[in-house]
Amino acid sequence: MDDIEIDWGNYIIIPEGKYQVMYVSHETTNGSFGAKVKITFTITSYGEFFGKHIDAWYNLKEIKKVGKGKAISLSRHSKLTGELFNALGYKERVSRLSPQALKGKLLWVNVRTVIKNSRQKSLHELQKYSVVDSIIGQSDASELTSNSLEPKANLLPNVELQL
Repeated sequence: MDDIEIDWGNYIIIPEGKYQVMYVSHETTNGSFGAKVKITFTITSYGEFFGKHIDAWYNLKEIKKVGKGKAISLSRHSKLTGELFNALGYKERVSRLSPQALKGKLLWVNVRTVIKNSRQKSLHELQKYSVVDSIIGQSDASELTSNSLEPKANLLPNVELQL
């Protein structure tokens, strides 16, 4: 048979907006458009997408080793450098940064839907997927219920208990 098997991976559509997440891992890769790091987060916002993984992709200056949790080299002006400084609350210059420093921190991110490929051609509706567009900063426990996916009232049916 001449069927083509399609690998959809774990890419899903998540409505655009602000979500709370936690760092899961990061890995480096050499793609056709240069060195990149993929940071994987899990969504901690209450709702339909709780526990789902979502990725953020960043360009790198260079990669020392390809793979999970490997060292990376960033320009001081790169998007990831600025987002790590903001998310981690740095007040002084540092010589080393790691996405792994996000581990254990509750973060706010902006999620967007990818609608064009790398050549700026529109994707078919079935090919669209969501990514973390930017890391906004740290969250704290007081913000756990004040996110864009607030629980809707009356999610559970009224049930009378009989003893």
